[in-house]
Amino acid sequence: MITYMGDIRKTSHARYSLWYHLVWGTKYRKKIWKDKDTKNRVKEILRATALHHDIEIEEIEVLSDHVHMMASAPPRIAPSRIVQILKSISTKLLFEEFPWLKQYYWGGEIWVRGYFARSVGEGLTKAKIDRYIKEQSEER
Repeated sequence: MITYMGDIRKTSHARYSLWYHLVWGTKYRKKIWKDKDTKNRVKEILRATALHHDIEIEEIEVLSDHVHMMASAPPRIAPSRIVQILKSISTKLLFEEFPWLKQYYWGGEIWVRGYFARSVGEGLTKAKIDRYIKEQSEER
């Protein structure tokens, strides 16, 4: 259980303020997230998955071939584990909800293996990354 004290979060054994800018793409960089409803559903699935695993997603933008997000988790969850959780569980749920994905991804993987992670720190504020993620929308 996570409780909040302003920007500082706490668990039974830690107090923390850890934020990561995370980015990963679709396999083969296929532009599969084309319409607004599908993009919104991908966001909902990622947010629900995160919430279930003590991960908070503050800002998220789903583009046609990749995802940007600002995520936070307790120190016991490494950034690599955050990505692993979100990608693996969302893949299963997305295949269930969108059977048409199988025509693009017959091997059972939607996301690329790699990812980008950057922690928020001095000179790179959370507000700057939030603004950058919002600016990534293809609908501008």
